[in-house]
Amino acid sequence: MDIFCLIFLCTGGVICIFFGLFTVSSICERKPRAIAISAATLIVVSLAWFGGYFLFLPSGYVLAFPLVTIAVLAILFFGPVGSHKSLYIGKIDLKVDERDTIFAREEYFSGIEKYEKYYTMRPEYKTIDDEIRKLPELLELGGLYYDPERSHNIRSIFTMIKDWTTRVDGEVSQTRIEIDPAEMSGKVKELVRRLGADAVGIAELNPMYVYSHVGRGPENWGAPIENNHQFAIAYSLEMDYAHVEAAPDLPITEESVLQYLRGAQISISLAQYIRALGYPARSHISGSNYQIMLTPVAHDAGLGELGRCGYLISPKFGARVRLGAITTDLPLVPDKPISFGVQDFCEKCLKCATNCPTGAIEKGSKTVVRGVEKWPLDAEKCILYWRAVGTDCGLCMKVCPFSHPPTFVHNLVRAGIDRSAFARTVSAYGDELFYGKKVNYYRL
Repeated sequence: MDIFCLIFLCTGGVICIFFGLFTVSSICERKPRAIAISAATLIVVSLAWFGGYFLFLPSGYVLAFPLVTIAVLAILFFGPVGSHKSLYIGKIDLKVDERDTIFAREEYFSGIEKYEKYYTMRPEYKTIDDEIRKLPELLELGGLYYDPERSHNIRSIFTMIKDWTTRVDGEVSQTRIEIDPAEMSGKVKELVRRLGADAVGIAELNPMYVYSHVGRGPENWGAPIENNHQFAIAYSLEMDYAHVEAAPDLPITEESVLQYLRGAQISISLAQYIRALGYPARSHISGSNYQIMLTPVAHDAGLGELGRCGYLISPKFGARVRLGAITTDLPLVPDKPISFGVQDFCEKCLKCATNCPTGAIEKGSKTVVRGVEKWPLDAEKCILYWRAVGTDCGLCMKVCPFSHPPTFVHNLVRAGIDRSAFARTVSAYGDELFYGKKVNYYRL
């Protein structure tokens, strides 16, 4: 057997191993369609590649054609092919008022002072907000997936987190320890990981990502937010794949609240540690004590890219993450934003928009919103579905191709997406082929 034939057989072996691993991954993910297609592809390729070789014993010239084809496809998939688009962020000259966020507006009930004050200030939101408030509250009786025991358990954890909102800040030690910014950055990241985060980064805090006024939580509603910290330490927490796969049923919300709980523990512990060093630090936790917008801060800290669905897409877990952060004046070395093909991929892949029950996710082109070129999310349509089913939905998180578990096969595909526009196109269509275009769920 000459070297050319050996290369041909080894190449066939590599292809079969890939589809064999794909089949195993699909079994672990419990994806029947992907199991069937990957297993069928493995059988067909094995029979065609090896059966054709041993049956016909083709010449080297004949063998050259499939080898060259595979080589070209590999180069196109993993090589630096095409442009690499990054998230465009222009000049941001307007802060977001937390009172305008949908989660704050849900809490403005008729007859209370907030209701009168807010809709005098923002009459354009009154009609849709009144419609939203007619539906059952999240996790309450009347939601499609309401369960007396499980819904109560989830609410109890949310209540506990809300009680912790009084612990987000505190006294700063009068004794300030002098530190080296680079060394301290490493120590802080290691501590955050040990506390349970899956990824952590540091960003210079953009003042435009600080809310202008208090909209929720224990602070005085409508009070101006004064947060002039220099840095933000942001981190991400993986959401369990099986629980996300159950979306929009209750397991998705059970997983959400557990990660919010972990995030609150990490934030409060880290802020206390930094204040003990003699530097101010404030936690930003669910419940709500957010003074900052977590997604753009996490982007600046290098934790991921903003996707079509409005979530931060992490390189390892895709949309399957929850975020947390603290802000501080502790001297640190900031990280840089990352780009790994999300913008181009999301232009081609419409799975989140296609599967959104209320059409809250934009199917068309990006729009510049407050200086950022992105796909705008219709928060009112989104929350209408949340209230109808009684959970935080998570369908867009579930169907995002980046949300597949970080197995060898999926990581290999991610490597191609990072480098090649060809890979981004092939992968978008490939995900639809192997996993389907739509998932089953309750439609309004």
